[in-house]
Amino acid sequence: MPFRISAVLSPAEPVPPAPAALVVGVIRATPPADYFLDAGARELWLTGSLEGARALAERQGALLAGERGGLPPEGFDLGNSPREVRPERVRGRGVVMTTTNGTRAALRAAEAVPEVALAALVNAGAAVLWAAGRGDGVALVAAGREGRVALDDAYTLGALVTGLRARVPEAELDDGARLAEALFLAQPDARSALAASAAARALEPVGLAADVEVCARADALAVLPVLAERGDGALRFAPVYPKGV
Repeated sequence: MPFRISAVLSPAEPVPPAPAALVVGVIRATPPADYFLDAGARELWLTGSLEGARALAERQGALLAGERGGLPPEGFDLGNSPREVRPERVRGRGVVMTTTNGTRAALRAAEAVPEVALAALVNAGAAVLWAAGRGDGVALVAAGREGRVALDDAYTLGALVTGLRARVPEAELDDGARLAEALFLAQPDARSALAASAAARALEPVGLAADVEVCARADALAVLPVLAERGDGALRFAPVYPKGV
């Protein structure tokens, strides 16, 4: 069977059956996840609710990270800015993270697909290498923003489609994948593309606009968070370093 690339651009779309999925929440969802593991965190847990995150962090003895409205909730150790991640803070620790959009997308993907990883521009090369070896196809799942399509996520899905086509030239694309690829190819400057998104503009009032530049750094990391365990409303990701990145 040919390798098939499907793109889920909106949270309103179902995740199609596939051997694997790459979940993308490129403005401060999947990039901090990638940076936590790159900085030496032992594992990363994602959960959808604040209450669930607090309870899980207490059980695991883990750091608590995430946001609501762009800022860390009361009692959290960290927000979800990739610029906050420091090896001396997270090395050897577990991290429990919850975000408004990204963690929900990961939970949706895990319900439909057996293998799931967290991708962004910062680890696109690692994500492409991993996904290209996962059987006969991959679903690219955008977190979106407030239930709608998000420019930053769609752009990053396009980068992943382009990378996958370079490795699997005969791949078949659905319409979502073609749209995402066209968007990516039309805008060669990632920082400008991400900065134009509603997610990026929402960071300005809370003083976190500088996060956009970090999220736009293509292939800054070689690590890929890959789903290792499904729990009750939570997902555990472990660091994987695909060979050849």
